[in-house]
Amino acid sequence: MIKKILGLFTALMIMAQAQASISVAPMRLEINANKIKGNYLTTSINVKGDTKKPMRFKVSAGYFTIKEDGLMNIIDDPSNNDPYNISKKIRFVPSEFNVMPGKSQKVRLNIVNLNTLPDGESRAILFVEDVEAKEMNIPTGNAGYGAQLIIKTRLGVPVYVDKGKVVKTGEIEYVKITKEKDGFYTNMKINSTGNSRVRYDGKVQIVQGKKLIDEYTIDSHPVPHGSFYIAKDKVRAEKAIAGGEYTLRVILSYDDGNGKRQHMKHEVPFKVN
Repeated sequence: MIKKILGLFTALMIMAQAQASISVAPMRLEINANKIKGNYLTTSINVKGDTKKPMRFKVSAGYFTIKEDGLMNIIDDPSNNDPYNISKKIRFVPSEFNVMPGKSQKVRLNIVNLNTLPDGESRAILFVEDVEAKEMNIPTGNAGYGAQLIIKTRLGVPVYVDKGKVVKTGEIEYVKITKEKDGFYTNMKINSTGNSRVRYDGKVQIVQGKKLIDEYTIDSHPVPHGSFYIAKDKVRAEKAIAGGEYTLRVILSYDDGNGKRQHMKHEVPFKVN
């Protein structure tokens, strides 16, 4: 007996398990509509399929918010009337197409009625979906029984459009250090108080007195406007740190609404026994 399970996954890991090869470039669209003349804008993405066989894709649009843990919250309600939702303003050419092995397809996007957008950030997510479902046999360990997983692969490309008076303001509310079994961890809360996301990057420095002991970079991450993001990261010092008192210094940077680089800094002491 084989039990069939229908699943829909959007993660790259599931893509690998399904042996599907899908790539989309770019993986994120950030557009300043204030630089656009007219009431619509045009951009594009490139979709590439499997290198061994033809694939058929379809493109659609949805809406999302970003949760406090930094993960996307996909909102599938078609009646959603959030003023920052531009999913209904996007047109695709083509919206469904075949891609031959090793080739790619350019999909043009038109975003219309820019004059109706509010000040700040509007957004949508583009879904690129493999039309053909994949089947995977899953061993269950029970004699005479098996399972079959039916997978449809879908990639999401976030789209951000800034228009009007755009305010990007970030601050580090706190940085805390905790000691766990496998080392030190930082817990950091970053606030975004403007009307558009703050996308930060930066570094962490470990200082003793005035001497820089070690430093490492922090991955870029968006913080939704009017909200905050709490990040937990392991202190990744590559150099051996002897016992003593230290200062952990976090330096984050982001571009404000005028494209000017802004910096946030926070320091916290910690002790190594």
